Amino acid sequence: MSTKRTERVNELLQREIASGLYRLQTTPALDLARVTIASVDCSPDLRNATVSVSVLEDEMGETRAPDVLRVLNRHRKDLQNMVSSHVVLKYTPHLRFELDTGQAKADRIYQILDSLPPPADDNPDEEDSTDGSPTT
Repeated sequence: MSTKRTERVNELLQREIASGLYRLQTTPALDLARVTIASVDCSPDLRNATVSVSVLEDEMGETRAPDVLRVLNRHRKDLQNMVSSHVVLKYTPHLRFELDTGQAKADRIYQILDSLPPPADDNPDEEDSTDGSPTT
C-alpha cells in the first residue's frame, strides 16, 4: 500500500475520531475542551491504528489524562463502530489510544529557553549599517 494512501487514511481517521468524540459525550470525565486527537498512525495493512491524544491541564495545573484515556479505551468499540459507519475500508482498524507527550516536551523546551540569559553582543563598538560597509 502506498504511503500517500496511508497518510490520507490517517488524516481521515483523525477527523472521524475527533468528531465521534462529540457524539460520545456521555461522561463528565471527558472534558472535550481539553482533549485533542493529535495524530493517528495506521499500520500498513490498516488493521491497527494508534491514536495519540493530547490532554491540556486544567486551571490548577492538574492533568486528567489518565481519566481521559480510561474513558476513551472504555468506549473504543463505540468509536470503532462510528468510524466504520462513516469510513469505507476493507477492515475497520482496531483503535489503541495513547497519550501524546509532544506538547509537554515542547513546553519544557520553551521553559529552558526562557531561563537562558540573553546573548551578549559580539562587537558593541561596530555600528549597524544597511549596506555592510563601515561608516566613518
